[in-house]
Amino acid sequence: MPTITGTGRMPGNRRARHHERDGKMQTMTICHAPQPGGPETLRFETVMRPRPGPGEVLIRVGAIGVNRLDAMQRAGAYPLPAGANPILGVECAGEVIEVGADVEGISVGMRVAALLSGGGYAEYAVAYWRHVVVVPADWDDVLAASVIETFCTAHETLFELSRLSSGERVLIHAGGSAVGSTAILMAKHIGAEIITTVGREDKATRLRAWGVPHVINYREADFSQVVREIYPDGIDVVEDFIGPAYLAHHISLLRWRGRLAFVGLLSAGITECDVSLVLTKMLQLRGFTLRPHSPAEKAAVVERFRQTWMPVLAGRAIEPAIHAVLPISQAVEAHRMLEAGDNFGKIILCP
Repeated sequence: MPTITGTGRMPGNRRARHHERDGKMQTMTICHAPQPGGPETLRFETVMRPRPGPGEVLIRVGAIGVNRLDAMQRAGAYPLPAGANPILGVECAGEVIEVGADVEGISVGMRVAALLSGGGYAEYAVAYWRHVVVVPADWDDVLAASVIETFCTAHETLFELSRLSSGERVLIHAGGSAVGSTAILMAKHIGAEIITTVGREDKATRLRAWGVPHVINYREADFSQVVREIYPDGIDVVEDFIGPAYLAHHISLLRWRGRLAFVGLLSAGITECDVSLVLTKMLQLRGFTLRPHSPAEKAAVVERFRQTWMPVLAGRAIEPAIHAVLPISQAVEAHRMLEAGDNFGKIILCP
């Protein structure tokens, strides 16, 4: 029976504060991908329940956010950062049931959302306390699990890297995806001018109902031509989930001091770009992925989310899109749904 632990840093003379002790061997069920492959390779297994080390908390998981990197990891296409938990799942929500030494402001019984180094597809998960956000009392676990990964990613790429501001023009691809739809809500909230792309008309209809003025179905029109018709002098920011296939178009569309953030790679391979345009327009091209951040860097990301977007979310000024809530026994279906692009917004699993 494999044993899943915390960081393993707890000295022998320091003990965590405990909850839910029953004197028996404590186990849990996990969902993982022991061999790379398609969604059907996901397996359930019983393992030892983790224990929090110093600076860590143990969460009884109530809901799990499904992310594209989960599917990439399952397929063997996402190398794990050093020290990452190999169990799938990088975000969860639930109740704190045990607190390690050197934790501040978080106690047993609190309901939280958390970024994880892995280990979310489970009944219990360990998180570094600075990667945990206490959620409002009127939130359920599903709502809590739907926000932290997507809002952290969208905030860092739109606002920290790309410095998007009110009145600027932003092109957000994959508008129906979890991060894409979140980025649209955030950009709308601050008063940016939004253009988005989708591959299905039902998603386009939903985004227009949100008040997005320019929604392009890339299967029916050349998105770059449509953008050029809307804004002949170009745009300011691109939130790019596509990668190589669109890079030349983006460089052409960006205007003076334009910014592009690479957030994903839905296209593969290597491409060429006109470096002279990057130079003469003084463009900035930045890449971002959240999981490999150091614990301190990720803590800063979470703190920016806490300060900037938790008040907005708590006040219901933004309502994140949740596509489906499934029991974890249907994790295979959740991965199939994600890879087929059927979702509009977040897919949530519940143990």
